[in-house]
Amino acid sequence: MEETILDSCHSIWIFDTHRMRYCRIVKGVEFSHRCVTTEWRAYSQLKMDKQTGTFIVNLRADRSRVIRSWLHTDDCTQCSGHETAELSIEDIREAVDF
Repeated sequence: MEETILDSCHSIWIFDTHRMRYCRIVKGVEFSHRCVTTEWRAYSQLKMDKQTGTFIVNLRADRSRVIRSWLHTDDCTQCSGHETAELSIEDIREAVDF
């Protein structure tokens, strides 16, 4: 699987670039000692803007449904540095059942 992993203040986003699908691991939330993840969902395009620290997920090719989020940083202005959790690559792989 070809993957892109992005860290926002609220979630870790996993993009399966081969199958054009994504899911999120919600930070700081566990259920029965497991991370909370969303279902895999289709997307048509992922665009990152390093200058603004944002990324855009086009859910449809016609761009009629779009999600926009910010990358989390150490001195994050979006959450004022109050990141909810940190996960290792192994934790991410286990949570989304690659």
